[in-house]
Amino acid sequence: MTPPLGSPAVRWARRGCEWIACAWALALLAVIATRLTFPLDLEWMEGGALQQALRIQRGAPIYGPPTLEYAPFLYTPLYSHLLAALGWLFPLDYPLGRAVSVLATASVGVAIWRAVDREGKPRAHAITAVGLFLSGYVFTFRWIDLARADMVALAFATWGAVMLREAWGDRRKTVLAAVLMGAAFWTKQTGFLFGAAGVLAGLIVAPRQLWIYVGVLAFIGGGGVLWGQHATDGWLWTYIYELHQTHAFNHERFTTKTWGMFLHAGPFVALVLLGLTLRFWWPQLVATRRLDGVSRERAWLRLRAHRGLAHWLLFSAAGLLASALGYSTQWAEPNAFLPGVIFVAVLVGVALPEAGRAELVALIGAGLQMLFAAFVEPMYQPIQSRGWAGVADSYDWQDLSRTVPSTGQRRRAAALRETLVHGGPVLALQRPWWSVLAGGPGHVGSMNLNDIPAERRLELRRALAAKVKSGDYAAVYLEGEVPGWLRASLARTYTLNRRRLGEERVRPLSGYMSEAGMVTPYRAAQLAFGLPRARPRDPSTRVVADFEDSTLDGFDLHGRAFGRAPVRSLHRKLDAVGPIGGEYLLSSAASSAGLRATGTAYSSAFQLPAAGGRLELLVGRIGRRRGLAVALEGLDRESETRLPIHASSKTLVPVTWTVPPAWAGRTVRLKAADDDKRGAVLLDDIWLVESPS
Repeated sequence: MTPPLGSPAVRWARRGCEWIACAWALALLAVIATRLTFPLDLEWMEGGALQQALRIQRGAPIYGPPTLEYAPFLYTPLYSHLLAALGWLFPLDYPLGRAVSVLATASVGVAIWRAVDREGKPRAHAITAVGLFLSGYVFTFRWIDLARADMVALAFATWGAVMLREAWGDRRKTVLAAVLMGAAFWTKQTGFLFGAAGVLAGLIVAPRQLWIYVGVLAFIGGGGVLWGQHATDGWLWTYIYELHQTHAFNHERFTTKTWGMFLHAGPFVALVLLGLTLRFWWPQLVATRRLDGVSRERAWLRLRAHRGLAHWLLFSAAGLLASALGYSTQWAEPNAFLPGVIFVAVLVGVALPEAGRAELVALIGAGLQMLFAAFVEPMYQPIQSRGWAGVADSYDWQDLSRTVPSTGQRRRAAALRETLVHGGPVLALQRPWWSVLAGGPGHVGSMNLNDIPAERRLELRRALAAKVKSGDYAAVYLEGEVPGWLRASLARTYTLNRRRLGEERVRPLSGYMSEAGMVTPYRAAQLAFGLPRARPRDPSTRVVADFEDSTLDGFDLHGRAFGRAPVRSLHRKLDAVGPIGGEYLLSSAASSAGLRATGTAYSSAFQLPAAGGRLELLVGRIGRRRGLAVALEGLDRESETRLPIHASSKTLVPVTWTVPPAWAGRTVRLKAADDDKRGAVLLDDIWLVESPS
């Protein structure tokens, strides 16, 4: 028997959805509060948006020939102009960019509420629609609180759709709808799709005002592009359209993967939509039983009789299309799914029945979707890789550590920021805003270099390499190993000061390089290079070897491994090693054979200090350490003591050996042995320190 309107079951379902949606809102407020003031990037391209805003504040063009100091992202400019304007009132930094996105997110929530409410739906339906939008936070890669343009563009588009729905007989709202859609386009190009969807929706909800909508939209969009082309000497179209066409298009993502990911992340909302679709069209299907001209006309009339539903159905289709197109573009991330999540949430709220079993079932489905999203993180890659066999591995329990910065992460980010602010000019290819934090003018970023034409990319790489070779930067920061075009210049002038691994890395919490949604997390090291400097030491310290004369004089070498000379921190085709003291170190991967060579190096003989004195040196390795050894050996070769080799590859760490009474005053040699064709031993700064008197 069908539950009547207002039955306890329906009332409890409404109340349950309201509570779950409110819990989502409170949870996101708490999460956003922890992320808003994170000292460095939450997502690796946040700094680029800030850099564009800074250019505007300085009166410099944001579209023009790419230079060493700057090249724009391939987006329309309104978000950057908004940040620049607010940057005169508040500090232009990460929190400002994020706060703008958070306010835009709140605006989207209000727009969703209004859209559902203006269709005469109950409060519970409006709250449920907002909750469905918020519950997409994890699926869309935790994007709504980032200093990126997405949420501002979608706020304009959502409110434009709301105003257009209310534009029947109201020219002012028609104009406002067109202005908002134009603003969405000028914030991000995918706004064009929503402006176009508005033309179709206008035929249903505001046919008499449609000419106003089209005219204003054409003036803002088309007229704006023509003016922008003139103002930028033709560069605007190059960046917002032409360079986009050089990006590869992934047909599998467009035809299959996008829709699979929506179903994978939103199984319950998909079932709700399927049920509501069948419920809406079933009378039509039963009445006609075939799709001929008459039945199509009846279907159109049925849609016209439900203008609001038809309107939001069109915008949901536009949102899903925008998601598919966005995700199918080279280097895209799941933030592309935001338009689909937002407009489908509106559609569900508008389409929810208002009585009986249908409302009960639909609300239960919506509630289950919000609960599902709260506890489970979808990871589609196992399905992509293994088909249905990967379904069992394609979900994981939510883990707050993927979203909320820990105390340690915040402390490390604050310390790194302090180093940047006081450390002199820097080159940080993946983080151009770091150059600004360090007091510099900014520089072109790795994403910008990927976007510009190949011939200009080659010029800028050569120019950057020349500046590195000249030592123009106090530090060079890289994600992952050194790119090939920068190796020779970096190796000649800089040494590796720090290799951050594992939890020591200061990395984003959203998107590329984060843990968010990653089946295989980003593992690459973060490298910090600096100009060579000798390590400080006490004047009484005796130097056995520091290799800064660029020779191996005094060392007895056996085998090929150690070559003929010490090497720099970045050598041949091997990854950088460090930190080291000065420019050179001893390496058993010095020869052309690299790790494959084996051999032994003996230092010249030296006398140990008295008991309580110590031997200090830097010891490291590359690759395996099974056949590697560092040891002190008596001249009689009958006594030997081994020194530890650190577990982390490519990292040299200080090792201190305190002289015991049995070894006090003895004459010894230091031995470095490499008997492993998949490993190499590294040594530097071999010092003797007398015991304190």
